[in-house]
Amino acid sequence: MRPMMPTLTRSLIAGLALGVMTCISSTALAGSPVAGRLATDGLAAEEPEATAENAENRTITIGGAGEVTRPADSMRTSIGVEAREKTLGAARDKAASRSQAVLAALRGLAIPGLEIRTVNISLSPIQESSLAREEITEPRIIGYSASSQLAVALRGVSPAELQAAGSKILQAALTSGANDVGGLEFFLSNPTEARRAALAAAVQDAQANAKAVAKAANIRIVELQSISVVQPERDIYAQQMKGGFGGADGFPVEPGKLRITAAVTVRVAFAPNL
Repeated sequence: MRPMMPTLTRSLIAGLALGVMTCISSTALAGSPVAGRLATDGLAAEEPEATAENAENRTITIGGAGEVTRPADSMRTSIGVEAREKTLGAARDKAASRSQAVLAALRGLAIPGLEIRTVNISLSPIQESSLAREEITEPRIIGYSASSQLAVALRGVSPAELQAAGSKILQAALTSGANDVGGLEFFLSNPTEARRAALAAAVQDAQANAKAVAKAANIRIVELQSISVVQPERDIYAQQMKGGFGGADGFPVEPGKLRITAAVTVRVAFAPNL
């Protein structure tokens, strides 16, 4: 029986040594890269993931609008003539004669910087209309229409010059034979500064809206995360014309002011008030 004691003693010592090595390995593993990989694989506690999710949800998305006004410094309009005759040659000659008269009248105004260009010339047949539903033959040509269209513009001048020039242009066009005159459209020759000002105002409005929401909810804004332009900047044209057609004094024209608008959406992160 005595020879068995050394064997038992060696087994106990080996077991104790294995336990010590296991404790040392576990302690070292806690700070090793392997432990980090285990945490990433979901074997560690889930508290960091929940914290990240809460941070992601703690955002406010809100919009803002901006608007600025500027006096118009440019205008444009379209002026056309149309003639109808029984033959193509007659319609063409009549329209050409009227177009030359209108062009001469506009040039005769001698307005500095006035731009005039032809944008369309059209010749087309006029067909006889048929009221009979059972009609299956081709409609008969009863005449021809000829038309010409001019684009007229004036850029980079004062409102007073626009007012005077607009009245003269419309009066000269109609009295010289134009029978298709579009309204006057006022705009800015260089709208960049106004559009940027409108965008800046929209961002400031969105930030103020976010602060108002945060104050009402008893939270605090900690970070501006993103800004998006949600619509293109728009130029709202001033009233095109005032007054009637004709009269000894021509067309009263009031350029007025333009409204340039912009809208944005901002996303901000917030945290609870401590």
